[in-house]
Amino acid sequence: MSIRVYNPLQDDYIRIPKPITKIVSLDPASTEIIFLLGLGDKVKATDAFSYRPEEARRTLKVGSYTHVNMDILEQINPDIIFTTAGAQKELTRKLIGLGFNVYPLPVPTNIAGILNNVLLIGNVLGAYQNARELYYNLYTIINELKVGRFKNKLKVYVELDLGGPITLGFPTHISDGISLLGSINIFDDVSEAYFTPNDDEILKRNPDILIYEPKKLTDYEKERFYSILQQRGLFQLLSKRIIFTKGDYLAHMGPSFITDALIWLKSVVFS
Repeated sequence: MSIRVYNPLQDDYIRIPKPITKIVSLDPASTEIIFLLGLGDKVKATDAFSYRPEEARRTLKVGSYTHVNMDILEQINPDIIFTTAGAQKELTRKLIGLGFNVYPLPVPTNIAGILNNVLLIGNVLGAYQNARELYYNLYTIINELKVGRFKNKLKVYVELDLGGPITLGFPTHISDGISLLGSINIFDDVSEAYFTPNDDEILKRNPDILIYEPKKLTDYEKERFYSILQQRGLFQLLSKRIIFTKGDYLAHMGPSFITDALIWLKSVVFS
């Protein structure tokens, strides 16, 4: 038995066997959603960066975010593979070309996009009620976190270490989250999602708070960031309030951005 499910990114239907017994997720956010829907036992393999929730760490790893061990994938012969748009476009095309059943998910450009992906995955996997429940639980948390509009909003600059300094514009879940908490990303008027910032422009926009996300937080990473700010001539920012995340935290696009990262952000930065 199988069903047809529409995928908006492909603008086409894919046929999925029922019941689904073998899932491969190559997207950390999708992996987290699948486990939260109670279907973690069906996940036979993931990408190396899927470690949320904790049980996902124990799944077989079949590659990185953009490269996969095809031999292992063929041995698993999954019913469905979850990928995402953006950096995985080429991988998605390759997998489809090899005959795998692939469902690419849109990259969330706001918090609503995270919620929407819960429903999309729930629909594909037939976890209808669990998806609705998770969706509304997340929606409730969002409403509880929402802060009224302030006349004088805190101006926030976020920098991610992605092999170099990267910041974010309007169409991102992080910028949306900052806005939800009653403040504003200093680059919220930029239409590009992720980009290398112009240092003079950072100074011109004069943030009240800096949030830096390393790959993994250590004392060395803290000192390195302070040193980099000086090398870039951003001495003015050293007198600002600087907040460090634990790494791979705000950038994560799964439900724990809402249940964990946003709550942390509100308590640490905006309290």
